[in-house]
Amino acid sequence: MSLTRLAMRLAAARALLDRTLAGPRVFDSAVDPIDQTIAEQRQPLIVLTTDEHELEVTGRDLGSGNHRCELVIEIAIASRVEVPASDGDGGQITIAIPHTDEGMELTLDIMEHQVVRALTRDDTAWSRAWMKLVPRITRSLSRRGASAENGVRFAARQLVLTCDLVETPVSGGAVTSNSAWGDALALMEADPILANIASLLRAEMDGTPLADWRLAAETLGVPLEVANQIGIGPVEDLDADPQPLVDITFLDFDQTVVFEPQGS
Repeated sequence: MSLTRLAMRLAAARALLDRTLAGPRVFDSAVDPIDQTIAEQRQPLIVLTTDEHELEVTGRDLGSGNHRCELVIEIAIASRVEVPASDGDGGQITIAIPHTDEGMELTLDIMEHQVVRALTRDDTAWSRAWMKLVPRITRSLSRRGASAENGVRFAARQLVLTCDLVETPVSGGAVTSNSAWGDALALMEADPILANIASLLRAEMDGTPLADWRLAAETLGVPLEVANQIGIGPVEDLDADPQPLVDITFLDFDQTVVFEPQGS
C-alpha cells in the first residue's frame, strides 16, 4: 500500500513532540496496549497508529487513486499534571491539575486541543510537512476511555482523523524538492533517528532510473504488456528498454539508409 501512510505517521509524531503536555512521550505504533504503557509511564503520553487505509482502485492500479487513511491518536494520563501558565504580571506559575475524574477529563481536553493545534495550526517544519502529505481531513472522531488496570487508574482519549493522502512517487522517478515527499524526506534525513528510514524510502522510490516508457507505465499504473498494447512500450522485448533507431532497410529498393544520431 501507500508509503505515504508511513511518512504521514512519522511526520505527525515529530510534529507532536514536545508540543503537548505529553512532552517527549510520543510513541509511533507502540505494540503494547495503552493500559500497559500508561502503567509504566504514569505521565501523560500519546501513541499514534494508522490502522485503516482505503484506496479507490481503478482496474489493477494499487498505487494511484484516492488514498484515505485513519490516523489514530491515543492520549492517556494516570497522575496529576502540572501545567505552566502566566501569572498575569509577566511571570510564570504552575497549575496542578489533580488526579480526579474532573481533573483527568480537563487534562484530556487540553491535550486534544494541543494535538489539533500542533498538527494543523503550528508553523513548524514538521507540521507543514504533515499538512502537505495530508491535503484534506474528511472526518474527526473523538472517543473517551478510562480504566483501572494493574492497579493504575487512568483516563484516555482516542482521536481518529480520517485523512486524504498524496500519492507515493512512482518507482524510478525523481522526488522533487519542495513537494510533499521532498519536504518530508529532507526533514527525515536531518533527523538522526529517522535518517536511516529516509535512506530506505529514497532507495525504494528512486531505485534505478527508468526509461521514459517504463516511467509512463508506472505513472499510469498499468502492466508492461498493457503499456506495449497502447503504444508506449517496445514492440517485442518487454524486458528491455527500447534502443535508439540506427538504420532502416527499404526492402522494395534493396538499400539501407543509415541515420546518424543527433549531436554526433
